[in-house]
Amino acid sequence: MYNDLLLNRIVPPVDDESDEEIQGLIDEIEELDSLLSPEAQELIRDLRPLIVTDNVYEDIDEEASFGDRLADKLAIVAGSWKFILGFAFFMLFWVSMNMYLGGQAFDPFPFILLNLMLSTLAALQAPVILMSQNRQGAKDRAAADNDFQVNLKNEVEIADLHRKMDVLADALTMQTRLVNALVEARRKELNATVRLIEHSRSSGAANNARNGLQMSPEADGLGR
Repeated sequence: MYNDLLLNRIVPPVDDESDEEIQGLIDEIEELDSLLSPEAQELIRDLRPLIVTDNVYEDIDEEASFGDRLADKLAIVAGSWKFILGFAFFMLFWVSMNMYLGGQAFDPFPFILLNLMLSTLAALQAPVILMSQNRQGAKDRAAADNDFQVNLKNEVEIADLHRKMDVLADALTMQTRLVNALVEARRKELNATVRLIEHSRSSGAANNARNGLQMSPEADGLGR
């Protein structure tokens, strides 16, 4: 009960036009060869905001006539152990009473009146049970159709999620390749910078050594 009230507040009621729109979109999706095509994506976007789940049992019960409700109740009562045990006790009472009364029995053996009542009950009970079974079959078909619509919407939504995941995976792969390329370029740039610095240091050291050799003879001449 609480869940029904919560759903009624969250989910807006679906009118007949929405039902027809949902059925039309589902029919178009069923005719598609691939759920990943652009046409399928457009249909999925149109179907996504629509509510497919429906309480078909409640809808059928609201449209049921008085005779339909009476048939359901009679079928429920006739298909219970209370009815079987109660009717068995009634037959036992009927037979015992007429056997006890003997010549004054209102339905003496072989209990023709009881047989007539049983035949009449069976003749009336069978159509009532068939009516209730037909209504239950209609409910089951409506529930199966609604389940099919829900499953189809779930399928197209899952297919759309897979498509989005594939797109994200491709984008992530491209980003990873780009980052790796940038890292490799940066590493080469740093290596080139290090080699340039080392070359500059070695060149400076060689120049200092030559300058030192040139300065040594002059210093020796001055000393002499």
